[in-house]
Amino acid sequence: MATTQRKRRSKPILSLDFDGVLHWYRNGWKGAAVIDDIPTPGAVEFVKNAQEYFKVVVYSSRSHQAGGIEAMQAWMEANGFPQVEFATHKPQAFLSIDDRAIQFEGEWMDPEALLNFKPWMKR
Repeated sequence: MATTQRKRRSKPILSLDFDGVLHWYRNGWKGAAVIDDIPTPGAVEFVKNAQEYFKVVVYSSRSHQAGGIEAMQAWMEANGFPQVEFATHKPQAFLSIDDRAIQFEGEWMDPEALLNFKPWMKR
């Protein structure tokens, strides 16, 4: 019974991408350890509030590269984010927030039409 209660108390995982979600990323990619923009508006407050309901895990293309996680941790700390976990592989998340994703609705899209995709900051 204790195991069942512990499972009920555990929070679902909310996986957050870093670039274009937490980090504004207007200057583009300059390497895993180079993070040279400010947080997206409201990101710090969102993460703080989300931690009341979720275990927040950051998963990024930086995550598996040398110095990437350390750079994200330092940047987040310097910008007032609460401590979160970082994953080197895609976590088994309840939900993911990413600027470069399309939600699958059960029907496949035209692959050629996907070439027109633009993340929010480029629309």
